[in-house]
Amino acid sequence: MKNAMLTAGVLAALAAAYGWLAFGDRLRAGAGRRDPADWCEEHGKPESRCEQCRPELARGGTVATRIREPKEGECPNTLVRVTLGPGAAEAAGIESVRVEARPIDERILAVAETRYAPSQYARVAPRLAGVVKEALVVLGQDVKSGDVLATVTCPELAAAKSAYLQALAVQKLRQETWEKAAELYKQKFATSREELEARTALEEARLEVGRTTLQLQALGLAEEQVRLVGESRDLSPLLAVTAPFAGRIVQAAAVAGESAGPDRPLFAVAVLERLWAAVDVPEADLTRVSVGQKAFFTIESAAGKRFPGKVVAVGSEVDDRTRTGRVYAEFKNTEGMLRARMFGRAEILVKNATPRLVVPKEALQNDGDCSLVFVKVKEDTYQAREVEVGAVFEGGYEIRGGLAAGEEVATRGAFLLKSEAMRGQMGAG
Repeated sequence: MKNAMLTAGVLAALAAAYGWLAFGDRLRAGAGRRDPADWCEEHGKPESRCEQCRPELARGGTVATRIREPKEGECPNTLVRVTLGPGAAEAAGIESVRVEARPIDERILAVAETRYAPSQYARVAPRLAGVVKEALVVLGQDVKSGDVLATVTCPELAAAKSAYLQALAVQKLRQETWEKAAELYKQKFATSREELEARTALEEARLEVGRTTLQLQALGLAEEQVRLVGESRDLSPLLAVTAPFAGRIVQAAAVAGESAGPDRPLFAVAVLERLWAAVDVPEADLTRVSVGQKAFFTIESAAGKRFPGKVVAVGSEVDDRTRTGRVYAEFKNTEGMLRARMFGRAEILVKNATPRLVVPKEALQNDGDCSLVFVKVKEDTYQAREVEVGAVFEGGYEIRGGLAAGEEVATRGAFLLKSEAMRGQMGAG
């Protein structure tokens, strides 16, 4: 019994001694405490200097500390400051750049396909059914407006010419009849009724000449050609298929002896000095596009050459599959390098150059809640900063808030800093 009581007394004395020692350690450590939020109760020292909680401190690594508690709606990871140990920045390859405002324009990049301009492309076919007698041009040949491309034998044309010549003959006969009736009426040898009947018959003949003339013109004969038919009394069934404007033969299907007609084009003529490009613009960007904006077309097959042009039309529909709308731009076909149905990329300048604060793409990080960059506040120390991101450019992201010109941000290695910041935020909470 006495031994048991002695043992209990010794244990109680040891516990009391241990308690006083622990209390002294906490008291001494507490004297240097500055931030209750940065205190390790388990080890009795500031967490930012606790080697048990942060083994990296013992090996000269990084230190991530939260500068204060986040306010409501504030991104907690942007309140963390990361201090790199000696040589850590160089070992991790962390680099930084000074941010400056520079003039940048806004452009839309999209896939595009070249095509002939609608007003400068025509499929040429005879206006009457017939048989091709001769093809006078070949694929790739340049032609002028009115040049004969082929001749087609059309019996209907011969019939139309015959009707025209007959109308001319009737008109001539009735002209003579009226002139005689008018003279006799003047000399009182004919009645007014006889003169009126002769004049009416003449007017009917004139109307028939006009009708047959229009018929020949509708079949493709020019006014001068119709006049020559009357003078030479030409009844040839040959119909000349002519070029509607100057350009190049880009399609040729005329073969002697084959049938032809209005529904079977023999040639296609196009102007190649300028081509259109159909640009598939995402639905969200369509409201930013308007006629007259500058555009550029690039094709890899031309060693990345850029062809300048402008927007000439904006489609009124959106494809329900791709959610893109068609925008049409016209480009100068420099040196004739462009061909129809070439694929490439189009750039549309939707906003002129204005000063913008832009950070490289690798500088911007996202922790799942907010966008942030790491501002270099002093040597080997980076402060996470929440930023407002604007437009996306080929060289980086526009920053509309949270960053000022002249500040230095981490670029390469920013992801590693984000990882340390997130670990520091969680450890400090």
